[in-house]
Amino acid sequence: MVVELKTQLQNLKGHTYWQWLFGTIASLGFLVYGLEAAWLSPTTKHLQSADSPLGYPLSNSAISWIGSINCFSSAFFVIAFSYSADRFGRKWVVFAITIPVMLSILLRLFVPNIIALLIARALAGSAASGVFVIIPMYIRELSQTNLVGATGSLNILLQNMGFLIMYLIGAYFEYYTVLWIYLTITILMACLITLVPDSPAYLVKRGRLNEAFATVAFLRGRSIDDKEVKTEIESMQQQEEQFKNQPKLSLKEIFKNKAWRRGFILLLASWVTQTWNGSFAIVTYASIVLQATGSNLSISPEIQSVSFPIIMIIASFTLTAIAERCGRKPLHAGAYLLSSIAHTGLGVSLLIQQTGYPISSWLPILCMILAVATYAGGVRSMPYIISVELFNFQVRAKLLGLLHTFGWSSVSTQLFAFGPLVDSFGLHYTFILFGVINLLGACIAMFIPETRGKTEEEVMGKLDKKRKCPS
Repeated sequence: MVVELKTQLQNLKGHTYWQWLFGTIASLGFLVYGLEAAWLSPTTKHLQSADSPLGYPLSNSAISWIGSINCFSSAFFVIAFSYSADRFGRKWVVFAITIPVMLSILLRLFVPNIIALLIARALAGSAASGVFVIIPMYIRELSQTNLVGATGSLNILLQNMGFLIMYLIGAYFEYYTVLWIYLTITILMACLITLVPDSPAYLVKRGRLNEAFATVAFLRGRSIDDKEVKTEIESMQQQEEQFKNQPKLSLKEIFKNKAWRRGFILLLASWVTQTWNGSFAIVTYASIVLQATGSNLSISPEIQSVSFPIIMIIASFTLTAIAERCGRKPLHAGAYLLSSIAHTGLGVSLLIQQTGYPISSWLPILCMILAVATYAGGVRSMPYIISVELFNFQVRAKLLGLLHTFGWSSVSTQLFAFGPLVDSFGLHYTFILFGVINLLGACIAMFIPETRGKTEEEVMGKLDKKRKCPS
């Protein structure tokens, strides 16, 4: 498609229209992920009702398995997607992400039993690892340097849009209608992906230089012989050559380096507190948690839960606006601290209700809104930003692959444990526990070096230096 259109570029002075359009199409994968991640919240009431589409009401334990198995399966496909992106191209791997999602929805539509439902969620989870690994890579390689941050923010925006759409359709439509709408959106994404070009960096890697020149020219709205196009392709060639000439480091050799080892351990600890933060449980089980608050507002829990993705969208935009003006450390630690207050406040509110004392109905809802806002605006986002800046390109791919794999495994344990924790200790103590975990996260964040505006040498120096107190 790009080669056919290259003749239209001769008189253009440059624009970013196609970068935004193709970046948005690719980011639809995050919208599909958001639909899947939020699906269980409005659906739980159907699955646990006497008229369950499975023929019988599901137990809390079964809901925990359904809620966690998708994240658990994601952990096993991170490496496979990373390899496939280099072997088959970013574009077609993004297309392939839609296939297990469509199979997952079809299973739920035509095979209504618990085993099929678990398999369906696992299939959707396998696609999620591709969404988080490949789509950001594709958008980064598609965008010019001064547009990377802006187009990259589409991911969080469309993920939260997915939450919002699922909460809305889940509140107003029945079980099977929701799935048909979900399937239609996924098919639309699959069709649109066939229209986008592959990334120039991949084309250079494969030696398809004519296509790479045509693609960059088309995306930038310039002619193929434009100086900026040539400079960009030459830069990609230099990076590829530099990568080929770099010695291949094993994990054993990487962890012998004190700075890399210390940075990995700090991020691993931060990943634990991020995945056990508790806010993703609120997003996944929003209707259940809202119902447990005993809110006497004249709005159903399903409709009230719609406010969460709206707040998350606003928080995401806020982070985008201030991320480059504030340091990573204060944003990271501050988000955890506010999240700790929110989760502890929610737990204490529920505990007071449990003892029979009345509280304002808006208080637990406010705590939930603050929790998901800090999650979207810092707790979830900052570890990803920091991890890219903390490691250089020699070790970044290997260490981030390990962190992503661990992250998916960890979040699956939190979602699975949520039901048993609530059954054993009550919702109030569960959220107080999440508050303590967030406080621990704030402490860990203070020991991670500041990375904003720092060179790789400065970051490595801070990681390698023995310090008695965080800085």
